[in-house]
Amino acid sequence: MDSSYSQYWTQTLDLIEKSGFFDAGAMTWIKKSSLFKIEGGNAYISCRTVIATNLIKGNLQLFQDTLSEIWGSSLKILLISQKEMEEMMPEEALKQKTNRLIGRGFDPAYTFDSFVKGPSNQEALAACQAVCTPKTYGMFNPLLLYGNSGLGKTHILNAIGNELARTRPQSKVIYLYAGDLVSLLLEAMRTKNNDSSNSVDAIKDCLLDCDYFLIDDIQNLRSASCQEVFFTVFNELIHQKKQIILTSDTHPSEIPTLTRRLISRFSSGLIVNISKPGAETAKRILLKKIEGHEDVIDIEEDVLDFLARSYSDDVRALEGVLNRLIFNATLFNPPCISMKFAMGVLKDEPMLAEPEELDAKSIKKAVIRFYGLSYQDLEGKSRQKKITQARQICIYLMRDMLKMSYAEIGVQMGGRDHTTISSNCSRCRKMIQNDSAWKDAVETIKRKING
Repeated sequence: MDSSYSQYWTQTLDLIEKSGFFDAGAMTWIKKSSLFKIEGGNAYISCRTVIATNLIKGNLQLFQDTLSEIWGSSLKILLISQKEMEEMMPEEALKQKTNRLIGRGFDPAYTFDSFVKGPSNQEALAACQAVCTPKTYGMFNPLLLYGNSGLGKTHILNAIGNELARTRPQSKVIYLYAGDLVSLLLEAMRTKNNDSSNSVDAIKDCLLDCDYFLIDDIQNLRSASCQEVFFTVFNELIHQKKQIILTSDTHPSEIPTLTRRLISRFSSGLIVNISKPGAETAKRILLKKIEGHEDVIDIEEDVLDFLARSYSDDVRALEGVLNRLIFNATLFNPPCISMKFAMGVLKDEPMLAEPEELDAKSIKKAVIRFYGLSYQDLEGKSRQKKITQARQICIYLMRDMLKMSYAEIGVQMGGRDHTTISSNCSRCRKMIQNDSAWKDAVETIKRKING
């Protein structure tokens, strides 16, 4: 495709917009179209929406005359759908999709200032602010943030993008959802360019052209073939000393579809957990959300306390239930949002914050996170020193914290017999008494388990 085609169409739309023929709203829809080919006196225009198609079709002569004037000879516009364009020129469709996704902007509402800091996320916030500073750029590379959905990971990635745009506008930032990256790469693998070049290599070149590489929800990078491409890009960016920032809903060692070598690469940087905010931080989030609107949002203190206690597990749910209360207050216009009013609105709403019961899985999860291992490592037969130590500590903690029998622990640890479990437990107890590193590891893991 001639790269000047898009310029001709841009000039055409600029002239039409300046003429005042369409209002701003109509032009927004019309711009969801592109010129991708001129051949035999025909100009092929693809439209991504039916509205764009209808607006151009209803004023076809205007568009034809304007484009012909810019092109320098008479042209006839042929309107085709985006799907038809993708079938005719799959490599061009892929290029447009790549540029659209990689060129994604950042939500201006998500900044470091609007991110409510608390004990559950202050380490993650500090790490993200550090990577935006020239002095500490690349010091923590890769930086991986993990935590349950709704705790602010996407907010903080957008905050990085907005901070860099403000303080380091020369930096090139790529921000992608892992699911979109998989979609791009799979489509590239199915696409053959006319010049026989590799579409996957073209996407890799685009991904490598950055200073910051931000990938959200890395747990969705499930395809093995896509992980191969990502591994290559990842290594090259690290080699070039470009900053990589990733998010996941769980520790990388707990992502079953992730290859061992990617888990190893991620563990070589800084991995930071964003945990549940707790009632105090949750309340500050609520106060931040209504900040500046106190004159129209009158909500009693005990309602805020109730919401903070009940929905502290999920910030999105916390904000959503506040929005629901505010919406109902605009409908029914109560004197204020009282507990009685709130209970009437939320009577069928599930309360999210429930105490977690300590069990064997909780202990195993804390141990593998501490050591950067997987469940398979812990329950398997490897005699590697680090894995053996993690396994013995896990056995000891199940016995110490849950009072489980050796036979029960054996079932949890891959079907080991009770004598093996007893021996491992005794060995760990001795190491705790004689080796400060073992003692520190056990105490740290216990603190993480107990929150």
